[in-house]
Amino acid sequence: MNKRDLILETTLNLSYELGIQATSIQLIMKKSAIAAGTIYHHFESKDELIDTLYSELKEDMGKAVIQNLENELSFKEKFILIWKNLFSFYIDNPKKFEFLENYAHSPLVRREIKAISRRHYQLAVDFFESGIQLGILRNLPINVLINIIFSNVSILTRMVILDEIELSNELLEETIQSSWDGIKIN
Repeated sequence: MNKRDLILETTLNLSYELGIQATSIQLIMKKSAIAAGTIYHHFESKDELIDTLYSELKEDMGKAVIQNLENELSFKEKFILIWKNLFSFYIDNPKKFEFLENYAHSPLVRREIKAISRRHYQLAVDFFESGIQLGILRNLPINVLINIIFSNVSILTRMVILDEIELSNELLEETIQSSWDGIKIN
């Protein structure tokens, strides 16, 4: 692993353990055994480091979300695929899930970073916009619609990760159906 990637991984791990605010450059230096000069060679500031980590994790998430979306499926089947892809990504990557959730909903994240990161899952955004235009999905602002869906995935993920609920195929299918029922036009 190169030093840049080690810095990002260390930042992710520390953010998971301590929170984003408590993760300092000094702690990153100590845990990664990388000098401050090297860290600042790759990132101008802690803010840039955190923004970069967020953007790269969003890219990972975006690749997972749109996986197999180009297959010939019905609209609802594509919705289910996106939902399951996101859920699987979160369950398989709990540290990434926590970081993305915490940073995306914090006052620290800048709008331009969110906008830049959105391009990584733009295919899914386009899919949901087409559902609105076709009259399949509720005519809500796209950000509201996407947040309804992602929030449902996030809540189930958190409950599974925290062992608050035992996941079964039936529970997963019912949760996805509830999410679908919440956004489709009746």
